[in-house]
Amino acid sequence: MENKPFVHMLKTPLAKYAFDVNTNQLIQVNEELYDYLKKSSDASISSAAKKQLDFLTSHGYLSSKHPKKMKHYQSDLLEYQLNENVAQVTLQVTQQCNFRCSYCPYTTAEFDVQRKHNSNTMSYETAKAAVDFFAEHSANQNDVCVGFYGGEPLLEYDLIKAMVEYSEKIFKGKNLTFTVTTNGSLFTPENVKFFNEHNFNVMISLDGPPEVHDRSRKFAATGMGTFSVIAKNIQMIKEDFPEFFNKISFNIVIDPRYSCNDLHEMFNNSELFSDSNIRSTLIEDFFSYEKVISDEVYDIEQNIHEFKAYLSELGKYPKEKVSKIAYNNLHQNIARLNMSMQPQKTLLDTMSHSGPCIPGQRRLFIDVNGNFFPCERVSETSDAMKIGDLKNGFDFENARKILNVADLTEKQCCNCFAIRHCTTCAKYCDNNGELSAELKLSNCKNVRFNAEETFKNYLILKELKSV
Repeated sequence: MENKPFVHMLKTPLAKYAFDVNTNQLIQVNEELYDYLKKSSDASISSAAKKQLDFLTSHGYLSSKHPKKMKHYQSDLLEYQLNENVAQVTLQVTQQCNFRCSYCPYTTAEFDVQRKHNSNTMSYETAKAAVDFFAEHSANQNDVCVGFYGGEPLLEYDLIKAMVEYSEKIFKGKNLTFTVTTNGSLFTPENVKFFNEHNFNVMISLDGPPEVHDRSRKFAATGMGTFSVIAKNIQMIKEDFPEFFNKISFNIVIDPRYSCNDLHEMFNNSELFSDSNIRSTLIEDFFSYEKVISDEVYDIEQNIHEFKAYLSELGKYPKEKVSKIAYNNLHQNIARLNMSMQPQKTLLDTMSHSGPCIPGQRRLFIDVNGNFFPCERVSETSDAMKIGDLKNGFDFENARKILNVADLTEKQCCNCFAIRHCTTCAKYCDNNGELSAELKLSNCKNVRFNAEETFKNYLILKELKSV
């Protein structure tokens, strides 16, 4: 087939579709055209297939165009973005933590691919210099955010307090917010009052009811579970600072090797947590050689919860009986896909796959020693991930390499249907301090599978709504 359309074919139980890569649209096609487009070599075409093919091509669909080169559209503007448009800085105020969580990369990382817990803390001078650097590189941002991270950042509450007060002086006139990511064990009426008065949003890690949470999240000093201490603090906040409770989100790390029903039940039925803001993620095993394999029990239970969420969305099942976690995930996925499925013009000759952010612009992470990283999720021991430091400023060359990670696999990316739906960034290409094409490609199968599954779920929901 000459000039074969750049499409990816998929089907649901009710219909067959072509994902048109150039226009970024899912198009329902008849069976004859579906079969024709799926074939990789020249084939005869039926009259029914040709009729729909001609109609679609005359309306701008089914182009055969592929990109010719991978280059991020912000590459030539990188210096401007990092000199003028940094939106958030996250300060690593300590590398120490009072927890030892079984899945935490700072506890479990092997072969120096990530740092380990230690007693290093950020000095006042380094923290002040970091905030000053942020102010100097965010001139065009009216909305700015200073975040605090660890380790467990509340171990350094005095430094946090000092930096909040300093930031409020130098960012006067801007819309300044603060964030802190914490394990929730060190809240006191004093620091909660301060956070409430200074426009903080808080993320607390909480993995479920005691028997689930305490399995993984234990105190470093005693090895005991941590749920009861966190629950007591949350109860204090909810009773004494109810307006601040609404600014708290809970991050649930799900271990798919175990049953998840108790976890879903807690966030639906617990008086303490049922009206809370939640998000969930699966255990991240990127920094560990021991990969997490989901258990069949988990898979079955999770599929049931997700199915009930779909039925609820269709008005076929009571929302109050649906897992809050599954319902939130469904709506987040729908919102994300609605945004990513906006109609597009043809693919550009020079472009990049989605996935990479502008390193350092959206969320500049500064470690205890003043080193710069794209965000807090990358390896802090990797030269490939370091994008500068307080002494020398931004390393634009390294930042540009991270931004243009698609260049590692240019040929494959130019021919990939998921080019606008890719989730791969430099973190997943970092092989002990070097960006690796081989490591990047090893993640591609999952990216394509997830993109197709997301398309199918989106289509099925639309189909059932129209029935």
